[in-house]
Amino acid sequence: MDDDQINTVDDLAAALEAGEGQAQEAPDAEQQGAAPQNEGDPQADAEQEAEQAEGEAEAAAQEAGQAPEAPADDLVVKWKAADGSDIEAPIAELKAGYLRHADYTQKAQQLGEERRQAAEQVAQQHQHAQQLTRDHARLLQMTDQLALYQKADWDALYQQDPTEAGRLQAQWRQTEAQAQQLAHGLQLAAQQQEQQAAQRHQQASQEALAALQAAIPGFGAEQLTAMRDTGLAHGFTEAELSQVADARTLKVLHEAAQWRALQAKKPAVQQKVQAAPPKASKPGAAGVPPSKLDAAWKQLNARRDVNSLAALLAAQE
Repeated sequence: MDDDQINTVDDLAAALEAGEGQAQEAPDAEQQGAAPQNEGDPQADAEQEAEQAEGEAEAAAQEAGQAPEAPADDLVVKWKAADGSDIEAPIAELKAGYLRHADYTQKAQQLGEERRQAAEQVAQQHQHAQQLTRDHARLLQMTDQLALYQKADWDALYQQDPTEAGRLQAQWRQTEAQAQQLAHGLQLAAQQQEQQAAQRHQQASQEALAALQAAIPGFGAEQLTAMRDTGLAHGFTEAELSQVADARTLKVLHEAAQWRALQAKKPAVQQKVQAAPPKASKPGAAGVPPSKLDAAWKQLNARRDVNSLAALLAAQE
């Protein structure tokens, strides 16, 4: 019927049924042709037998009501490396290595996420700064246009061309409204930036204070007052000192305050040393050795470092 023309519905139905029969026979032929390919393959037979044995073992364990036991941590696993060398390690060491690798992976992912967020934040700040720059330039342009509108002789313009004068005056009012709206937006943006800067400064100040309290025992309000007085004595203003939020700078101020307090006590220390009664020396002694406080004071005058200051404070106790 290949070369014959289909003229009736029956012929068409018969042709369609013949086509479906050939389509169903084709997969069977392919399966029959593919089946012999696995015959005589030792590797495939071994894999099939291993899978069958494993399935039988699991089925037996399930029938017995017992789950497969996990290997002991002291069990030693042996394998060959890529270079052919033999490697062996206990299960416990492999578990520890896996946990370390998982922890490293988690930290690396966390660091990558923090970097991505920081990059996005920087990009947003850059875009915001560019937008503010464009808004400032647009506001300046509008200000120049408004100045031109204000210089115009509107009476003369209305006499010459009332229609055009009305259109220009409406444009003037529209430009004035847009300029006011743009200026208000810029003012809000400036206030927001000031608030964000104040929040960052407060957070940095809290972190610096925590660092000082951790590094200096007993650090508190008394030390902060002494640091402020020391800064003012050296020419800093209240506004400048209020902006200091670096722990390193605050530590320098603290040491300067300690030195200033020590200098204030210097006359009293000298009077104490001079008023101290001389110690009786044994016959034949070469001289009276200096006291511990006097020696610490001389060391501080000679070296002028933090260790000498600490030795003098310890000698005064």
